[in-house]
Amino acid sequence: MKMDAFSCFGVRNKKKSSVLLKQMQADEKEALQNPNHFNLLSTELILYILKFMTVQELCTIARISRRFKECCYDSTLWRTLAMNNNMPRKKIIQALKNMESTQRLSAVRMINLNNANIKQTTIDYIVTHTPQLKEIRLHNLKLTEKTSKLLVAKCPNLEQVYMDGGRTSDECLELLANGAVKLKSINLHKVENITTTGICHIIKNTNLSFLNFNGISGWDIRTLAPYCAHFTSMDLGSSNNLSDDDLKALTRQCKKLKFISLKSCKLITDHGVLELIHDCPQLMDLNLASCSKVTRTSVQHVLQQLHSLTTLNLSCFKNIHPITFPKNPYRLLNTLSTIDLSFTDVNDDDIKQLTEYAVNLKNLRLCACVEVTDGSMILIATHCKKLVCVDLSREQQQAAGGSQSKGPMKITLETVEALFLNCPDLQKVALSYSSKNNITKRSVMEVHDRRMVLGWKNINFTLNEENVIVNNNLNNTNNNNNQSINNTQNNTQNTNQNNNNNNNNIINNNNNNNNNNNNNNNNNTNTNTNTNTNTNTNNNTNNNNNNNNNNNNNNQQANSQINSQTNNQTNNTNNINNNNNNINNINSNNNSPIPSPNYYNPSIIPNNNIPIRNP
Repeated sequence: MKMDAFSCFGVRNKKKSSVLLKQMQADEKEALQNPNHFNLLSTELILYILKFMTVQELCTIARISRRFKECCYDSTLWRTLAMNNNMPRKKIIQALKNMESTQRLSAVRMINLNNANIKQTTIDYIVTHTPQLKEIRLHNLKLTEKTSKLLVAKCPNLEQVYMDGGRTSDECLELLANGAVKLKSINLHKVENITTTGICHIIKNTNLSFLNFNGISGWDIRTLAPYCAHFTSMDLGSSNNLSDDDLKALTRQCKKLKFISLKSCKLITDHGVLELIHDCPQLMDLNLASCSKVTRTSVQHVLQQLHSLTTLNLSCFKNIHPITFPKNPYRLLNTLSTIDLSFTDVNDDDIKQLTEYAVNLKNLRLCACVEVTDGSMILIATHCKKLVCVDLSREQQQAAGGSQSKGPMKITLETVEALFLNCPDLQKVALSYSSKNNITKRSVMEVHDRRMVLGWKNINFTLNEENVIVNNNLNNTNNNNNQSINNTQNNTQNTNQNNNNNNNNIINNNNNNNNNNNNNNNNNTNTNTNTNTNTNTNNNTNNNNNNNNNNNNNNQQANSQINSQTNNQTNNTNNINNNNNNINNINSNNNSPIPSPNYYNPSIIPNNNIPIRNP
């Protein structure tokens, strides 16, 4: 009889279908008994929840079910694309293909290709498939004419272009100036193969509000000044050839400036700063860090005349003490929120005036201000209750000849307690580990626990030296650990040997005792028979000699046990001494300062090895 293969499969399918039907019925009963409330949520609400997840978490959640996969691959969750320099080229191409297949690449609005190991064709591919692109970062990469044309044609919403250390041409800048209508910001810091002609093309774009002139010469500034009337933000940092006259020619044209950076401009003096204040009264953010020829006279005029000032950077400022605040600065009280006085000689008198006139401070940086003590910091905690970020670390200043430390801070745990318990909005605090002033991780955590009892926000605090000790003394700790491990191994070997000796001694003692018992039995039998008295007496004398020998052996074994115990005690003392030496080695290295993170310049994009998003 011939059997059709399909009939066999049909029988099997019937069996499988019956099993599946029973399983579906069981699932329905379980769903009725234990309903899944998550399925009742709308897709919009699920997407809002998923916005707070990282890329790794999204990839994990997408494997749960089909609905989770659809939600995790939604284009609204994938707005940022980052390819760092450590990511292999093959993985970049594979990630781009996966994003294109799931239509996530079309929703990207920000691309970070800083130092990426990719070809120009890959950049063109990314630009072609990102029609909603608003920001692109090409640090140390090349911007060709083809890429510029694609940016203009495919990305009509382009607003920001960053090309630090990259290469381009005047023709590319002209294409961006004429085609990118919505372009607002462009960074040309250390860009090669461009001239003043190309910069003139780009700044003629009336929508452009920020341009980085970092390191520009005075002659170029005077040439570009007539075209900069619409700028509101400008970075002139590290322009060593920029003089007061060049700055004056620029500020007379830029009346709308709200942000300007003159960091490390060595030729700018008080005269140039006064002209800046007079020509640009709407300034809100001023950076005078490391301006060696600017004195406290300019700082006093800044505080008196700039009524809209919100951010002031005076780090590495020489001879700033004493600062004279205006007598009636009502507008200053409502505007100044961020001030940086790191690596300056401010003291308690200056901080006292600051707390009296700038009570709305949110960000305060007093890194390496060695003249500041507990008294002034308690005043800050009492008056400036809106503080969000405070930096009191012992950071190192990076100078041309190396790093220069400003010495230890004069604050104690009382300052930390005052800040934690009087500032409810405080979120970030940078401190320096100091066992002398009782600023340790344990003591700070105790104060933080008392703050949490009040129901206030959690604080992300750092003790920078404590974090770096493990890295600096890794070899020492490894050596000490290896020594202690070797000592413990030797001790275990000694104890094992001693235990073996003790066991052998016990066995010998038992054998000797058995011999003694046998001898005693022989003596008893000899006395009962009364046959050969001479032989009995000889046996007795022999037995006595054997007993004496056994006693001597027992004494020697007891002495060996005592010696083994003393050896164990000496080994234990050696272990304790080695552990104490390890602790001393770790504690002796707790005085090496390290730089603390800058909380006022957070990183815009994290460097991940896979595409990331911007929630």
